[in-house]
Amino acid sequence: MIRHVTDLLPTGTHSGGRGRPAEGRLRLLAAAEQLIATRGLGVPNREIVTAAGQHNQSAITYHFGSRAALIEAVCERHETPIARHRKHLIARLPGPRERTTRQLVEAHVQPLAAEMLHCVPSYWARLSDMLLADEPLSFGRGGDPFARPRPERRADAVFSELLEVMVAHLSHLPEPEAVGRASLTVRFASSGLARWERDSEAGMDGVAPLASFTLILTDLAVAMLDAPS
Repeated sequence: MIRHVTDLLPTGTHSGGRGRPAEGRLRLLAAAEQLIATRGLGVPNREIVTAAGQHNQSAITYHFGSRAALIEAVCERHETPIARHRKHLIARLPGPRERTTRQLVEAHVQPLAAEMLHCVPSYWARLSDMLLADEPLSFGRGGDPFARPRPERRADAVFSELLEVMVAHLSHLPEPEAVGRASLTVRFASSGLARWERDSEAGMDGVAPLASFTLILTDLAVAMLDAPS
């Protein structure tokens, strides 16, 4: 059984009756997230179902319709609060002439780190980075550099808004360079958080607290954006 599945269940879903379908769905979400993050995208459905404590091997189809829909549900579960937090930080930015590169980087990194802390033990950073691994680095204006074929969600729009602001902040650079630099920077930060998550769970020596690591990561990302052309 996944260690933290029961922490994700809302009050009242442990009893019988109407709570059971909701409980089964949450257990599948937690099991899929942990197993895919730690073992890769090739984890068989049957192992996800077993780890979730479900006895019906068609449980994924019953609750989500397909494996792809299950993974999308895992993503949306985290991306929704991240987008809400990020939208708040974007709204608080000063005008274009007053805002700093650090404020823009923090609008990307802080919501990710906050979600990781909310979900201790966290597997989200690794799963997210894994899903991005085969995606192209570059993106067009107004597009998500990591967009997978999926229904449009509010999280995508907020992320695209932040990238647009980053590119506008780098208006002193040729646009292709500004776009590429913003893409590389956000990908670097996300991959760094995934590595921290992996090393932290493994209990490796010298792993800094997430708050300290986030500050270092932010410093490096700011330097990437501000480096001379």
